[in-house]
Amino acid sequence: MSKTPLRSRIKLTQRQINAAWQSPQGKEIFTFLCFVILAASIWLILSISENRERIIQIPIELTDIPEETVLLQDMPPYIEARIRDKGPVILSYNLKNTPPIKIDFERHDNNKDAIVISNNSLIEYARKQLKATTSILDFAPDSIRVGYTHDQGKRVAVIPRAHITTSPHSTLSDSIYTTPDSVTIYGKATQLKDISEVYTEEFVLNNISDTTHINIGIKEIAGTRIIPDTATVVIPVEEYTTKTISIPIAIGSIPAGYTVMTFPSHVTLTCLVPISKYAQTISDDFLIGNTFDQLQNTPGSYGAVIVTHAPDYARNIILSQDSVEYIINENVTTVTQE
Repeated sequence: MSKTPLRSRIKLTQRQINAAWQSPQGKEIFTFLCFVILAASIWLILSISENRERIIQIPIELTDIPEETVLLQDMPPYIEARIRDKGPVILSYNLKNTPPIKIDFERHDNNKDAIVISNNSLIEYARKQLKATTSILDFAPDSIRVGYTHDQGKRVAVIPRAHITTSPHSTLSDSIYTTPDSVTIYGKATQLKDISEVYTEEFVLNNISDTTHINIGIKEIAGTRIIPDTATVVIPVEEYTTKTISIPIAIGSIPAGYTVMTFPSHVTLTCLVPISKYAQTISDDFLIGNTFDQLQNTPGSYGAVIVTHAPDYARNIILSQDSVEYIINENVTTVTQE
């Protein structure tokens, strides 16, 4: 495509724009735009020179904490202050972060069990981080109190609080546990003596089919500090597999003087077992049969056979047949008289 027609169209457009601006209507529009820009500039200058209010966050850092000290609560991460100053100053607070307040532990230690930072101290700290012209109208928190302890703490077990369901072809292969399995809790001795365990936050997992690890918080106890405050909950899950075993039929409660024969003498049992228990699952783990009284009270020569005992982990137990033929024999003792 030739560039000449394109250049011609551009030049034509430029001539049309120049002609429009040089026309009476174009000059009126240009004059109007100049007044709009001038008015906006004046408004902006007047606006930023007026006093403005803004809420800012001033970070807080607690420094020089003794090595053996454990804080029982977290320091507030910041002071939220409502301030007033000229527009440009307020704008500068928005454009750059306010330096953090560094609070020395020893200065505010009550030498008992807490550091206490009063309202006046917080205002003093905040003013040092702000410009001299800035007024503080309000701030929160209005004071800070953080408990601490120098004690070694107490080691307690972590108990998972989980509501778990597995998929139809999976099962829990072991107990649910946490890692670490214990944590250290700090607080007053009178409170710790009644605490022997802590709990994770509750959570729900449904239809899981594989071993799952969940990082979860440990439920807080007021007035104490738990370290670490999270744990990994491990939910051991494995799949089921099919197990087929030949099980002998056992008739229970046979009175003296009787014997019972069944045909067949064994029944094939099929069930689902966890993969880890496949090899160790044997016929002795199951009991199949019926009682003598049930067979005797059953019309005909066939009686039902049922599973009377099975491992807890076995699922979907199916027998190759639900009844067998049986024969009850009464043993007759012959007494010979001389």
